[in-house]
Amino acid sequence: MLKKVSFSRHVEKDWLDQTALWSSENLDKKELTEKINSMLSPWITCKVNLGKTRNQLTSIWVDVPENVPAYFQEFANENVQGSSDIPLAIHWGLLIAKKKLFADVARFIGRTTKLNSSFTYAQVQKRMVELYGDTETVKRHLRSVLKTLVEFGVVIRGTSRSYQVSDRKLMVNVGLKNWLLYALLISEDVMSRSLTNIIDDAIWFPFDFNVQSNEVEQSWFELHQQGNELVIFRK
Repeated sequence: MLKKVSFSRHVEKDWLDQTALWSSENLDKKELTEKINSMLSPWITCKVNLGKTRNQLTSIWVDVPENVPAYFQEFANENVQGSSDIPLAIHWGLLIAKKKLFADVARFIGRTTKLNSSFTYAQVQKRMVELYGDTETVKRHLRSVLKTLVEFGVVIRGTSRSYQVSDRKLMVNVGLKNWLLYALLISEDVMSRSLTNIIDDAIWFPFDFNVQSNEVEQSWFELHQQGNELVIFRK
């Protein structure tokens, strides 16, 4: 069964930052819509595209799907309240938890560039078509994901539809580490994975990401030793 794609428009970090701050203020839907429309209107003149981009932003920072616990979203809101420097990692966590296509593209890029820092559009399209089907919708949404990664500065567009990943690794705030572990379990729709397996996941390719066993938050997870592996179970 093919997966559903949901990434119709690219998003920029500044837009996500501002949407995050408004989300943390618990604005009503009408006020939030007006504010986002006002923010986007200098950049997007087409009303349809403006609406799609606004919906993309609110689907990341406001909407809470059934598979996402309310406290996961509340943690994100609490960690951006009044912030003047919102880390990319917190947007990344919501994106991988709520946008499966984004997660799959990020993981593919991370795996492909472990030995070679470059990849081509054809390579990533081939993989996403295998996962989601050979449709124009899949290809269009894929382009939106790639443009988003370029806007984030973690992927650099080259020539002839080729890309490179940035050499600079972003640090992850200690307070976000366990939340990001949880985001990945949500993304994969699983209750547990080995800690080593999660840390080594290629999805973290833009980040310097590591979690020691003594850093695992036991209010979020249960820890079990299974053979040589330490496995975390989400609560």
